[in-house]
Amino acid sequence: MKHFRNMKKILLIHIFWIGILILPSCQTLVGQIYSGTGNNPKLTQYMRRSMIEGTNPYGDIEGEPYYPGKEFTSGTIYHRDSTKTINVPMRLNHYIDQIEFKHGKNIMMFVKPDEIDHIEFGHQTFIYSEFVPSIGKPDVGFFEVMARGYCKLLYRRSSEIKRENLPVSDFSGGNYRDYFKITEEYYIKKGDEPAQFIRKSKRKILKALSDYTNELEDYINNNNLTLKSDDEVIDLIYHYNALKAKEEK
Repeated sequence: MKHFRNMKKILLIHIFWIGILILPSCQTLVGQIYSGTGNNPKLTQYMRRSMIEGTNPYGDIEGEPYYPGKEFTSGTIYHRDSTKTINVPMRLNHYIDQIEFKHGKNIMMFVKPDEIDHIEFGHQTFIYSEFVPSIGKPDVGFFEVMARGYCKLLYRRSSEIKRENLPVSDFSGGNYRDYFKITEEYYIKKGDEPAQFIRKSKRKILKALSDYTNELEDYINNNNLTLKSDDEVIDLIYHYNALKAKEEK
């Protein structure tokens, strides 16, 4: 009997150490962290070249279609399988609706952005989502997240190239100029539903959040909100999420 207890004790010790040895390898499967874009299997499987660094595909067009600017900002890509890639130089190109990143001398963009949970750079968070615009058919694209939670307030930049006629001059060399016209829009996204275009007005916002109209109207009145500023709309969205979470408890 004593011999059996000793064997059992030895077996438990072996199992303990086997668990310690196996645990680190298991952790690499979930929560793996990659750094940079070189030899990164998480990026090479879904990226394609947009342009070569140093080239200018937009010629003499005035302005630029980049956020936060032409220069790249280091950030983090959070993949849907719980892995993430850090130290990636990125920028938003809102003319082609892509987040571009540097890979050696190439500037790349994502072939499968739907495999990304969210992206952080320039102190901002971006997601890729279906959306219903104010005009036109449903589409997919990148959004900046302004308020998080079940209900999100999203901000979308888009741009197009416009031409403006100029007075004829012997010195201008032409009678027109091409420039980037930037459009800014707000959207509300509930859960996994497509994001819905929203005008920043009390009536439109309350209509989008109609399941708590009375509670939200009380909150607006008690806090003297006009909903004309981003901060006030964000505040209201977070209050909506608090009401939603309280109801689900």
